[in-house]
Amino acid sequence: MREKRKKMMILLLCIAALMLVSILGTYAYFTSNINNDKRQEAEVDMGTMRLRFADNDNGINTRLTFGESITKKFTLENTGTLDATVSIEWLDMINTYTEGSLTYTLFYSESENEDYSEVIDSKNVPTSSTVFTSTLVPDITIPVGKTYYYNLVITLNNLNEVDQTEDLNASFSTKFVVSQPSTNRKYTLTIDPNGGTIDGSSEIQTFNLSVGDEQNISIPLNLDSDFIEWNISGYDSTISGSTVVMGKSNTRIVAKYKAGLSREILNHLKVVPNVNTPSSFIVEATTDEGVFRAQDDYGTSYYYRGAVENNYVEFAGFYWRIVRINGNGSVRMIYDGTTAHPNGENNTDRFTHLGQMWNSVRNDAKYMGYMFGGENGVASTQREEAVRNETDSAIKSVIDDWYKTNIVDKNYDRYVSDTLFCNDRTVDEHSNKIEGYGTKLTYTTGRSRFRSTLKGQVILTCTDKNDAFTVGDTERGNGSLTYPIGLITLDERMMAGVYKVNAKNYLYKGNQYWSMTPDSLYNSRANIIMVESSESYLYANSTTVDVAPVINLKPEYVKTMIGSGTIDDPFRA
Repeated sequence: MREKRKKMMILLLCIAALMLVSILGTYAYFTSNINNDKRQEAEVDMGTMRLRFADNDNGINTRLTFGESITKKFTLENTGTLDATVSIEWLDMINTYTEGSLTYTLFYSESENEDYSEVIDSKNVPTSSTVFTSTLVPDITIPVGKTYYYNLVITLNNLNEVDQTEDLNASFSTKFVVSQPSTNRKYTLTIDPNGGTIDGSSEIQTFNLSVGDEQNISIPLNLDSDFIEWNISGYDSTISGSTVVMGKSNTRIVAKYKAGLSREILNHLKVVPNVNTPSSFIVEATTDEGVFRAQDDYGTSYYYRGAVENNYVEFAGFYWRIVRINGNGSVRMIYDGTTAHPNGENNTDRFTHLGQMWNSVRNDAKYMGYMFGGENGVASTQREEAVRNETDSAIKSVIDDWYKTNIVDKNYDRYVSDTLFCNDRTVDEHSNKIEGYGTKLTYTTGRSRFRSTLKGQVILTCTDKNDAFTVGDTERGNGSLTYPIGLITLDERMMAGVYKVNAKNYLYKGNQYWSMTPDSLYNSRANIIMVESSESYLYANSTTVDVAPVINLKPEYVKTMIGSGTIDDPFRA
């Protein structure tokens, strides 16, 4: 009986221990390094300004569950004889929580018992695994003899669709101090490649900058993963593209990567990216120059250039050539026949259609569009109407029909990615031919990148979201496509090394074929740039040329492919 009672006690203790672990597992902890000098904990002085903490602690010590908040109360008192301005700073802060897990909001009042007003709307607490000083609030002016009251609310957020398991073991520690106002101060900008390299260096870079100063930074390269974006921590500091504008705080920028997505595919395809992007794309590529990188709308894109011979894919019963690996990890490829063809071969099997018009009507700028506004044959009267994605061009209808028959009806569409196609209808502001509707003379930026003001300055990003054709993705694209299929762009063509006729390049197919890039509305004819055209014949009107569609394979599918990518051993699942 005694032995039975003992076993029962042990069982109950085990259950209780498991319940305790389960409960504690929902908590995350805040800690701070606490100075043993209670006077220092309770008050921080700078000249005539005194920062006083209601809980006699100049740091934070608490435990929160996800979704819970803590309020830190303090006062800022001017004990001098003149009005004074200071900043309040996070001192020696460490925050290893997931970006966005910890946020803060600051409220103040001129009387402890009056209503509090919001000084700072909800912001992310800066993240850093090493000690870091950052501005909490800059340039607070306190009149002589006055005391202002503050409530700092810090929240541990429950982020939707984000794995916060690591937050259970994350740490946050900080002290608070008063400091000089931001005017005429220099702050430290820290750039952390986070395991990657910037211009060949893996070192953390630092710069001393004044408020409003700009600093250009290069995109990092990481051999194990794909760069997504920069995470920035710093009061009022911003980053746009490759330019950082310094705010009123020490600022830290850390590279963020997508674990092994594009890089896994690159390794699978047995290619190594050359990080030196050619400065001009009017130079022909007649030898195998390898794989280069550039930014697209999703991140870092890797594209094939020259007479490459390791980019063959067999998919859906057809052969394709890889054009590039997109920043989202999908693989963009162009149709190349029912059998595999070597570089330089002139063969009509390398097209899905022969002798197709872009559109049956040509006398309007709107017909430069893959889709356009209004009915076919009805003139546009304004730019907005011309670029409205309402009516399919003849070329889109032909390509959609082919996709329906050969991809959808054969159940291959589940492997195709909804990655955008750019029908760049933006007009060249430098040309003064910018009307873009009706029979108004119009030059596009695509035309300029090919042969005038922007010659050779090609891009893989789509300037106007309205021109970024997608099926369901309305975040980066227009959501106007029926099927995720399109055509190669002028920029992709030139990045591949085709400026004029180039019979040694992998994109050479013998005949002229459509790109997706408009050229101009000239002499009441809508012109589209083609591939394999000579410099003196850059575009087509209602000319009939051939069609080589482009699709994008999902990264999950690509990772199942085997092969070496050669003509005799193409990649296949």
